[in-house]
Amino acid sequence: MLDVRRMRVLREVANRGSITAAAQALSFSPSAVSQQIAALEREAGIALVERGPRSIRLTEAGHALVGHTDEVLARLQAAELDIQAIGAMRRGTLRMASFPTAYATIMPGAIAEFRQRHPTVELTLTEADPRTSLNRLRMGDLDLALVYEYDFVPLATDEAVELVHLLDDPVNVILPRSHPAARKPTVRLEDLAGDPWITSTSRSSCHAFVRRACKAAGFTPNVTMESDDHGVWQGIVAAGVGVALASELSLPVLLPNVVARPIAPSPLGRRVFAAHRVGAARAPAVAAMLDILGAAVAAREPYAATA
Repeated sequence: MLDVRRMRVLREVANRGSITAAAQALSFSPSAVSQQIAALEREAGIALVERGPRSIRLTEAGHALVGHTDEVLARLQAAELDIQAIGAMRRGTLRMASFPTAYATIMPGAIAEFRQRHPTVELTLTEADPRTSLNRLRMGDLDLALVYEYDFVPLATDEAVELVHLLDDPVNVILPRSHPAARKPTVRLEDLAGDPWITSTSRSSCHAFVRRACKAAGFTPNVTMESDDHGVWQGIVAAGVGVALASELSLPVLLPNVVARPIAPSPLGRRVFAAHRVGAARAPAVAAMLDILGAAVAAREPYAATA
C-alpha cells in the first residue's frame, strides 16, 4: 500500500521543481526527500521520477500519482474533521431501544436533556423487549438499550455485551382495595394462592417470573387473564376479579380502587440496566447518554403509589 506521507513528498517535488526546494518547504534534508521518493517507487513498483544531473522530472506514473494525491489528502482531512466533530459531539448518531415502562418514565427526561446538550447529534429511540434489544446490540443495529431482568429470570448475556446497572425496581402485589390482604402493610404470596391471577403474555419474561415466584412460594398461580398492557392489569384488579405482580416503574400511578403492597418475607424485584457492546462506552454519544441516564434515575421521585 502506498504511504500517504511519501505521496505528499512527491507532490511537493512536483510543485517545487527540485528536491532541494521540496526539502526546504518540508523542513527535510535533500537526502531524506530522495529516500522517501525511492521508498515510494518501491511501494508503487514503478519509476515515478527521472533524475538528471541538475533536475528531476516526473514520469507518466509520477504525474498520475500526484494527480491523485490532492484528492487523497483532501479526503483524509475531511475524515479528520469528521472524527473531531464526532468526538466533540458536534455531529454523530445514537441509536437506542427501551422497554415500554422505561420508555414512558425514564427516557422522556433523558431524551430532552440529551437533545438540549447535544442538538446536532441524531438520537433515535425504538421500543423493544430486552431479548430483541440485546440481539440488535450484538448485530450492531443499536448503540445502547435499556433492558431488565426479573428475579428467577436472568438475562441471557455474553461477553459481547456490557450491562450498566441503573436501578433496582421493586415488584409489589397489586390488589383490589376491597381484598382482605389490602389491609396489611405487606403480603405473602402464598396468601394469594386461591386468587385468579393476571400476568403478561409469554412474549414477556414477566410471564415466567410470576409462575416461578409463585412456585417458590409453594403454589401454582391460577392465571386466568394475560395481557402485556399494564393498564389492562389495573382495570381488571380494580374490578375485583384478579391480582397481579407489578414493578413500581411499570405502575407509577394506581387507579383509585387498586392498592400495591410489598411482598414479605422475601421481597421480589427486577433490575434495570443500560446495555451496550463491550468497548462502546468510550464512544462520546454513548458515554454522554449513560451519564444522563444515571442522573435521571438519581433524580426520580420516590415511589408513592402503594398507599
